[in-house]
Amino acid sequence: MDKKDIKKLLERYLADECTDAERAIVEDWYNRQHSEAPHDIPAAEIEADIAAIKKELPQPSARRRFVNLRYHAAAAIVIIGIGVWIVQPRFFNKLEDAPLAVIDENDILPGGNRALLTLADGTAILLDDKPVGKIAQEGNNIVYKNADGELVYRRSDGPPSEVRANEFHRITTPRGGQCQLTLPDGSQVWLNAESAIRFSANNSGDERIVELTGEAYFEVARDANRPFKVITGKQVIEVLGTHFNVNSYPNEPVVRTTLVEGSVKVSEKSETRSVVLKPGQQASIGDQRRLTVHDVSVADAIAWKNGMFSFNDSNIESIMRQLSRWYDVEVEFEGNKPEFKLWGEVYRNVKASEALEILSFFNLNYRIETVNGVKKIVISG
Repeated sequence: MDKKDIKKLLERYLADECTDAERAIVEDWYNRQHSEAPHDIPAAEIEADIAAIKKELPQPSARRRFVNLRYHAAAAIVIIGIGVWIVQPRFFNKLEDAPLAVIDENDILPGGNRALLTLADGTAILLDDKPVGKIAQEGNNIVYKNADGELVYRRSDGPPSEVRANEFHRITTPRGGQCQLTLPDGSQVWLNAESAIRFSANNSGDERIVELTGEAYFEVARDANRPFKVITGKQVIEVLGTHFNVNSYPNEPVVRTTLVEGSVKVSEKSETRSVVLKPGQQASIGDQRRLTVHDVSVADAIAWKNGMFSFNDSNIESIMRQLSRWYDVEVEFEGNKPEFKLWGEVYRNVKASEALEILSFFNLNYRIETVNGVKKIVISG
C-alpha cells in the first residue's frame, strides 16, 4: 500500500465519505497511535498498520454523509514528511466531550476585515468601523460599503465631471486585515493581509491598470477592448477577463501568479520573456528574475480567500511569515530553524494558539510573549 492510498483513505474520512465501518476503523487506528508521540512512530510501522486496516475495509457501495466534525474540531490538519495524515487530538472528540476553552491573555485573535482607503486628493478613510452605505464620493465616483463589508464603486447619475488622468485610489490592508472590493470596471478583488492596490478611480483609458503589493485574488470583468493589467515589483499580468491569484509580498523570495480559469499573459518586468498560462498553472519569478511555469493546486493557491491557510511542502519560515501577517505578530526563532517541510491546512478564523498547534507534531515548541504591549511568537525545537 503506497502513500497515495493512505492519503485517499484518510481524505475520505475528512470529507465524510466513509462507511460506518471505515470511520470506526480509522478512529480506532488513530486512538491507538495517539497513545504514543506521533513523531516517535516509525514510518514503516505506520504504513504497515494502515495497510492492515485497508484489508479490513469493505468497498463503499454508495456515498454516505455523516455529521461533519471538522467545524467543531481544532484548527490543524497536517501531513508529516512520510506522507501520512496526522490529525490533532481534539479532531476525534465528540462535541459534548470537548473541554471548555481556556483563554490565554497572551493569545492572539485572528485577523478580519480591516482596510484604509486613500482618495486621489489624499483623504484617508479608515474602513473598519464605517457603517453600511455611502463612504465617499469623488467626482462621479461613489464608494459604498455593503452589508457583507465589501467596497463597491459606482458611477453617479449626475452630469459627468471632468476626467483627470491622475485620479488614483489606493486600498491598503494592515497586518491582520483583509478586504473585498468591486472596482469601477466591475472586476472583483480580494485583498489579503499586509497588501495594497492602486487603481484608476474614473475607469477611463485604453487599459485597466492595477498596481499590487502583497497578495490578491482577481475576478476580472470581461472587456475585449480594454486589457486588464496587474503590475507587481517583478511581473506584469495581462488579461481580458479571468480569475487568478497573485502573491507578491516584498519579504517572499518568489512572486507567484496562479490561473484559476481563463487565460493570462505573464511577463517579466523587463519584458524580456513572457508566458501564457492555462488554468492550473503558476508563473513564478524569484530574485534572479527568471520566469518559470509549474502545474499547481489551485485550491492551495487561493485557500486564503476561502478562509484557510494551506501549506504544501512549506518550510517553517514560509508558514510563520503567513501567520505573522494574519495575526499581526512578530516571530522569533530560538536555536536552529527546522529544515523539514510541512503539509496541511489551518483555519484562519481561530486564535493563534490553535493555529500553532500544528507545530506540536514536529517536536517544536512555541510561546506567545507580550513585551511593552507588543506580542511575539517564539519558536524553539
